[in-house]
Amino acid sequence: MPAGSRSLPWEDYLRRLGYTGPLEPTVACLHALVSAHLLAVPYEMLESLDGVLPALEHPEIFDKVVRRGRGGTCMETTPLFGRFLRELGFEVRLVAGQMWRVSGEWWPHWDHLVLVVEAEGESWLVDVGFLMLSPLAPLRISGTTLEQGGWRFRVVVEDGLRTVLCAGADGVWAPVYRFADQPLEIADYAWIIDYHLTAEDSPLAGAVLCSRTLADGKLVLLGENFVRARGGRREVEFLADSAAAGKALGEVLHGHPQLLAGAVGAWEKARANRRAGQRKII
Repeated sequence: MPAGSRSLPWEDYLRRLGYTGPLEPTVACLHALVSAHLLAVPYEMLESLDGVLPALEHPEIFDKVVRRGRGGTCMETTPLFGRFLRELGFEVRLVAGQMWRVSGEWWPHWDHLVLVVEAEGESWLVDVGFLMLSPLAPLRISGTTLEQGGWRFRVVVEDGLRTVLCAGADGVWAPVYRFADQPLEIADYAWIIDYHLTAEDSPLAGAVLCSRTLADGKLVLLGENFVRARGGRREVEFLADSAAAGKALGEVLHGHPQLLAGAVGAWEKARANRRAGQRKII
């Protein structure tokens, strides 16, 4: 490891990723590290239903992801990964993203976090904390198409903003999110936690959300929906009961058996809370 990188025990982080390759500020190393992280660390915020807020300080995030073997959200894994890259010698900016809704409009809040990394004279988009389908490798911001497991990704400029597009087997390009350029510090995005835990219009409030990146796509659990995005195609399964949820969660949390029982319990709790809320409205 380079000088000055001992502020956190990065050797433990590398063991968590199962990474034993070179550590240098090159494009090849960036690709390898991004893939290692995405394949090893799931997206999850399972503890939020018990009132445990995501950590924002890097040592606390490190403890969760590395020592406790959990996953994380964009507010956790992305800043931590960015810090690691900086200590390897990369130039890194943590920036905000705005997600595209399946209803065909932009989500009103810029509440996603991604990294813009400079390597070998080019700018790369790095995302290690997205719930939904995203590239397994850094995405060249210049616009070159990345082909990955039946999916294609590219960055274009739309309405003056850099926007990530994705196409599957049908060949139709659709927005994923767009991202800004202004670098962020913790104080700039701390509001995201309170908003998503309290806002009635938040898609994250009161639901079990977790996902796992695969070489050909992603497995995503969103409440009572299980999305398999693989080989350029998406399939959605409705989870009718705890048995179905447990089976789906077992797939999503493969490699993290210590999280499974808690995840099923969180799913049951969220479902009961949602149904109780529906009865109150009726």
